[in-house]
Amino acid sequence: MEYTNLNDREVKYQQNAIALDVNKDNKTDLLFGTMLVGDFIYKIDKLRFLITSSIYTALPINSNEQIPVINANSAIPLNNFGGTNWYSASEIVLMERQETLAGNISWNGNWLGAEKKYLPFQFYQNNKRYNGWIELTANSNLNKLVLHRIAISKQAEVEIIAGK
Repeated sequence: MEYTNLNDREVKYQQNAIALDVNKDNKTDLLFGTMLVGDFIYKIDKLRFLITSSIYTALPINSNEQIPVINANSAIPLNNFGGTNWYSASEIVLMERQETLAGNISWNGNWLGAEKKYLPFQFYQNNKRYNGWIELTANSNLNKLVLHRIAISKQAEVEIIAGK
């Protein structure tokens, strides 16, 4: 495994997105950022915390368009798992803050409250898959994601363990 400390980089509204170059080829493989969306029908502002993957980087996505929250020491398999399919070139909402016209605030998303949990990904190079993970915290109280570290297998086509 190759580990990179992300130094608790924060993803917040009105700050630059965080681009990660997983294989160090000077191209963005994963992008963390925010997007403010106004829903004029329901009169709700939605602040979305997103991850976007490149054409060469896949995320495990379920039928609700969510990425599973993986605990430490859990396996990250090469093939589809737990009702997810690996998709590249994706943009997924990890958590979302909703504020109504009246000022009521609510949150949703399966990453809410995740503290030092693991987001799995796969990188494709030379027609081979390399599994990896990103350790992150989703803090709705402080309106941010915190990126702790990232790891990717040096060996192609092998299952890995989150956090190891």
